[in-house]
Amino acid sequence: MGISVDQPYPLFCTTISRMTRIKVSVTVDPDVLHEVDSYVGDHDGLDRSKVVDEALALWLARRQDAAMEEQFAGEGAPPDEVESWRSIRRAAAARRLQRS
Repeated sequence: MGISVDQPYPLFCTTISRMTRIKVSVTVDPDVLHEVDSYVGDHDGLDRSKVVDEALALWLARRQDAAMEEQFAGEGAPPDEVESWRSIRRAAAARRLQRS
């Protein structure tokens, strides 16, 4: 059971099956669809929707990774954000010292 032998997220199938699903229509390359159908035919418990779910989840993960890389590759947080975090840290430290 599962989507692929080298699947990085072992609970992916069970998680997807419990989530609310929305039906969509997409246009795909016929050769790609043929490959998907061949793969699905060889794997019990798998269907086109699960393959699309995995593909979209992997796409989203790549987008999130790219966004994090961009965030950390930048010159740092804007000065106003840095000052806001400093204020939060100072307030938390002051509260903690008052309790001691």
